[in-house]
Amino acid sequence: MAFFDRFIETRWAYAAVALLVFVLAIPGQFAMPTMDRDEARFAQASAQMLETGDYVVIRYHNGLRNKKPVGIHWLQTAAVALTSSAAARDIAAYRIPSLLGAMLAAMATLWGGTALFNRRAGFIAAVVLGSCLLLSSEAHIAKTDAAQCGFIALMMAALAQMRQGPGRWKGFLFWFCLGAGVLLKGPIAPMVATLTLVCLFLLERKLEWARPLLFWPGITLFCVMVIPWFIAVEIATSGAFLREAAEVDLGQKLVGIAEGHKGLPGQHLAGLPLLFWPGTLLLVPGLWMAVSRFFGGSKPAAKAGTKAAVAKTWADREAGAWRFAICWLVPSWLVFELAPTKLFHYTLPLYPAIALMCGAAADRWFSTGAWKEGRWLSILLFGAMALVLAALPTPWVLEAIRSDAAHRFGHALSDRVDFSWAQDWRATGVGLWPTILIVLAAGGTIYATIERMPMTMLGGIVACSLITGVFYRAAILPNQTWTLSTEAAMDALKEVCALPEGTAAWRKSGCTGRAPKLVRAIAYYEPSMVFELGGKVLLAGESRAVLPPVSEDNRPAWLININEPEGRTALKQLIKAAADADRCIRFARRYVMNYSNGDPSTLVAAVVEPAGCPSSGPPPELRPQQEEPELVK
Repeated sequence: MAFFDRFIETRWAYAAVALLVFVLAIPGQFAMPTMDRDEARFAQASAQMLETGDYVVIRYHNGLRNKKPVGIHWLQTAAVALTSSAAARDIAAYRIPSLLGAMLAAMATLWGGTALFNRRAGFIAAVVLGSCLLLSSEAHIAKTDAAQCGFIALMMAALAQMRQGPGRWKGFLFWFCLGAGVLLKGPIAPMVATLTLVCLFLLERKLEWARPLLFWPGITLFCVMVIPWFIAVEIATSGAFLREAAEVDLGQKLVGIAEGHKGLPGQHLAGLPLLFWPGTLLLVPGLWMAVSRFFGGSKPAAKAGTKAAVAKTWADREAGAWRFAICWLVPSWLVFELAPTKLFHYTLPLYPAIALMCGAAADRWFSTGAWKEGRWLSILLFGAMALVLAALPTPWVLEAIRSDAAHRFGHALSDRVDFSWAQDWRATGVGLWPTILIVLAAGGTIYATIERMPMTMLGGIVACSLITGVFYRAAILPNQTWTLSTEAAMDALKEVCALPEGTAAWRKSGCTGRAPKLVRAIAYYEPSMVFELGGKVLLAGESRAVLPPVSEDNRPAWLININEPEGRTALKQLIKAAADADRCIRFARRYVMNYSNGDPSTLVAAVVEPAGCPSSGPPPELRPQQEEPELVK
């Protein structure tokens, strides 16, 4: 314990929590494929910025993307320019800002916790935050949330530091982080800061400690960071950006259900035990202490003379710390719970406040050896979430999930589809190791908690996160090929050498000879395919099953989802057009359950050769039609 306390007082403590986040996220950074739909859209828009040199207007494919501000795209283009290129379509490079943002969130939590409570509480909070499933997962997804969490955590840590002493530089830092937050995700950072300050004022009736916020260079910096781009994009889009961002994106989320993400009040709270795992073990005591300190206050430990004054000072400081954490968490959480549109990552900027509560509760246990409030409930919640995470990758659970999905392809195909999917998973050789190791790590952590070994418990939390994160991100999720529709589409296109010329996918495919100029997608429009094909794809409203002349594209290619009526009709038209032109047509097919919309998809890659079929035999065709009744509907 003495070595632990000495270590966390050094600057190496910041490096330790940053390294923790890095190790947890790096498997997903490289192993996870490009995810639909937000990640792919963000990455594609950033790639188009690099390709066009326009760093003001945000575009996705052939249209404007007037939803989120430009901040994440600037960060992603910088990362890609330094480590890769737009042509390489390396999704790991686009994920670097998210990784750095998650690391910043953990370090900022340590800094803010040191000011609010003490160094030990801050360090434990940073470890718990960095280990939690939500942050460590967002750290390898190329979108705004992890980066926003980092800047909001640093912004709130600057506020916490202000409460411990004056310093204009703290106000400067606050305004810088607020500006970064606005450029990343618009109103979220101002909402969190404003609600926190207003609630603190209502509770304490004083804001003298916040005077550094009036430091004019900080306010100037905020204006310089934010206003020029908003003016430039409004001019460039003729006023369309703010109108669409406010009315279409933000407005629908506040007053209605945007993009089908409906949720009831309480959904974020219900998901907290899983998304905060393995910090769930400290969740109940953290929230318990927050409520008890808020309503009961802190009592001085002494009643006479100088000791009474010192005790009162520390009691007041602790009470103020709990008020700050509660004002950070509760008002903004209520906003997210009441909004009709819900996604679980919306509450991520509030997780540092929860982690600080957990860190303060754990510090009390470290100091006193006593943990009575909700210990068994904490163990129950932690154990239940561990069992869920351990059970999901077992062969029996995965088989049940796959079989249910395969049956959606119809009676004639379900057994074959299920068999092929099962073979793909067995080939990975993952087996029961994830389940065994997760159970062992969780069991050891529970044992340490019951036997009151706080240091071992903290190490167990890290071990649980490390084992679960590495297995899920490096082995389990990337190998669920039956759900990765774009991976299946790219594999099918590669089989018939139908990847567009000049793309990174074509260069890696090993195909030689003529390549299609682009791919025409029919009934399949996932953004991940747009990103992987470098934008060389025609989507809805652009693509048709019309055979272009050889002079225009001598080897045209299509990707068609024949589970949709539109796709079945298009495939028939394409086959007829190729036969009428006496040109050879080649096919490859993949069955997949699209995780983005939950629909079964039979993806057919088709390429039409410039001349007729070879005399030595027919080209590869689809399977007999009696096995594919949907083709003749």
